[in-house]
Amino acid sequence: MLSQDLRSRLSALWRGQPSAVSRHPAADHGLAAAGSEWVGCFPEAVPRQTDRGELLVCDVALRDIRWAAQRMTERYLAAFERAAHLAASGSLPPHLEPLASATPESAALIDTETAGFYGRPLFLVGTATYSAGDIRLTQYFAADYGQEAAVLSELARLLDGVALLISFNGKAFDWPFVRDRMVYHRLTCQASFRHLDLLHLSRRRWRSRLPDCKLRTLERYLCGRCRSGDIRSDEIPQRYHEFVRWQDPRLIAPVFHHNRLDIITMIELLPALLGVAETAMEGA
Repeated sequence: MLSQDLRSRLSALWRGQPSAVSRHPAADHGLAAAGSEWVGCFPEAVPRQTDRGELLVCDVALRDIRWAAQRMTERYLAAFERAAHLAASGSLPPHLEPLASATPESAALIDTETAGFYGRPLFLVGTATYSAGDIRLTQYFAADYGQEAAVLSELARLLDGVALLISFNGKAFDWPFVRDRMVYHRLTCQASFRHLDLLHLSRRRWRSRLPDCKLRTLERYLCGRCRSGDIRSDEIPQRYHEFVRWQDPRLIAPVFHHNRLDIITMIELLPALLGVAETAMEGA
């Protein structure tokens, strides 16, 4: 005999309505209901209301989370200066030319996390921007599937003022994914920026010297560090689905950490490509 709960769920499916799966109480009362759990996992998190709904924004200065932030920032700025100098002397390689046409203030690094491949929602966008002497890491998060449009709306607002987008495999994955999801939600983005994909540049520079040019490999050989306890990329979609069901911040915290580490490695990778930072591989 079918239980009353199962009858209700089947009836809802037959009527074309979402099934009434069990949910954590916080899932029905927004971000605030998670209370101290959110504060403990994301002390800098702030809910933001947009014309496309609510999202969660985590914004932090690099110097507040990395002990070597000052050195990283100086090298990041030096990469732009070196690109401009090489361009003026006519010796900048063509594939680095977009860097010479931008300033640190007009550039943005981006990394996305999605709930699967194309057609699935995008739920987290991490960015790094430079302003007033600081590199700031900002993460835009959809705490439920319905908040994806708000995340993309905030990203479109940011990109309107960006002259150079810097990514890692973003030409093949991140930007096409973002663009398709914006179309799905009927959002517009001027997209007048140049795009510098660090994966392609890394392959040009280090393909013959490294086992591969995955971000973690570059992080190990160029930055001299290995991640410990990081969530695997292929586990992230399922982790997000579990979070949406239970609204437990502890489920999604490792994904935020993973996203942040990817962006920080990209910040270090840019000056290494311009030769303004000694890499662990070169120093060995």
